[in-house]
This record gives sequence, structure tokens and C-alpha cells, in this order.
Amino acid sequence: MKQQENIYPVFDRMLSRQDKEELLHQRGVMLWFTGLSGSGKSTVAIALERELHRRGLLCRILDGDNI
Repeated sequence: MKQQENIYPVFDRMLSRQDKEELLHQRGVMLWFTGLSGSGKSTVAIALERELHRRGLLCRILDGDNI
């Protein structure tokens, strides 16, 4: 295998992070909320999503219970 060869060739066809950031005019960030069941992780994530939307920022919630 060549040193530059990507072992996951599907990623070579996907848009890069930089391409997406330029399209959206915002930087990509990932936040992980961890904690005990019922501790409010989803509640905080939903509140944060609403605030980011209010500020004009695109946001996606990926909830492990729903994936």
C-alpha cells in the first residue's frame, strides 16, 4: 500500500471539511455530552441547538438513543 493511499477510499469522494465550512460560512465543531441516564444531556443539547439556530448557525443533534 502506498503511504498516501487512503484505507477508506469512500472518504476520497466526499466533500472535505474545508469545502463544507466554506459553503456554510462557519467552522465545524463537535460537542459530546456524556453523563448518567436522565441527567439532562438531551435537554441541554436541544437548548443549545435552539440558541445556535437563533444565531443563524446550522446545527445537528445525533442522539445515540435514536440512531
